[in-house]
Amino acid sequence: MLYIIVGPTGSGKTALAHQLSDLFDKCPLVNADAFQVYKDLDIGTAKIKKDSPYYSRYQLLDYLSPDKPFSIKDFQDDFRKVVDPNKDYVVVGGSGLYIKAAIYDYSFPEEEQSFDNYDDLSNEELYSMLQELDIEASKNIHPNNRKRVIRAIQIAKSGLTKSEVIESQEHKLLYPCRIIFINPHRDELYEHINKRVDIMIKEGLVDECKMLLEKYELSLTARQAIGYKEIFDYLEGKCSLESAIELIKKRSRNYAKRQVTFFKHQFQTIEYISAEEALKAIKNER
Repeated sequence: MLYIIVGPTGSGKTALAHQLSDLFDKCPLVNADAFQVYKDLDIGTAKIKKDSPYYSRYQLLDYLSPDKPFSIKDFQDDFRKVVDPNKDYVVVGGSGLYIKAAIYDYSFPEEEQSFDNYDDLSNEELYSMLQELDIEASKNIHPNNRKRVIRAIQIAKSGLTKSEVIESQEHKLLYPCRIIFINPHRDELYEHINKRVDIMIKEGLVDECKMLLEKYELSLTARQAIGYKEIFDYLEGKCSLESAIELIKKRSRNYAKRQVTFFKHQFQTIEYISAEEALKAIKNER
């Protein structure tokens, strides 16, 4: 059985995952956060510390160099390599599309073109190309999300539009799953997010970003993580530290709102207002 814990950033998913792992005989944990797969992206992703007793239980955590690109297809492949459908796991993370691709029969057409083919095109030119190829897909992608726009173009050029690929799939679960959705009150969640960003700054997020820029030629994927791209802009002189911090808070809150919407509409979940409420309910069932 896969116990999948989802919810917005800052909702207490990780603490609940650790408690459930203990409850289920110290079963393995599987990371489902798109950026926690990267080494050295620690503070800004709220990654579990290496000296935690739970660290060694994790799969798909802290294993990829941040100079490497990482896609939903990559996560799907890696997830299916490490997860045995006949064993218990606790899966935890807020990257909804990654989780959906991993646990459902979601397939990807073969890519026939490289991202390099589009280097000379602006975001606006790429988005116009996508609108011509697949107008429905373009409605769900921001024009500045270059990676997703390119991916949708590649799918469309493969012979089927992204919309047609999704329509053609049955979306059957490949694993026995119980999806636990932690959805706190919005005001409480936003207050927690703001405080967490302040803690990240105090813990050394700026220095972590300096180290990353010095140590790696960061991939486009790694550069897009909220908390990092804003501090990178500060370090490159594009904004003040204060405005970068406020932007991290704003984007984190906006992201949390999108996560809630996604989990409400894309998964059949059991919803709880807090991690504590979820743990109590699960314990009572045993």
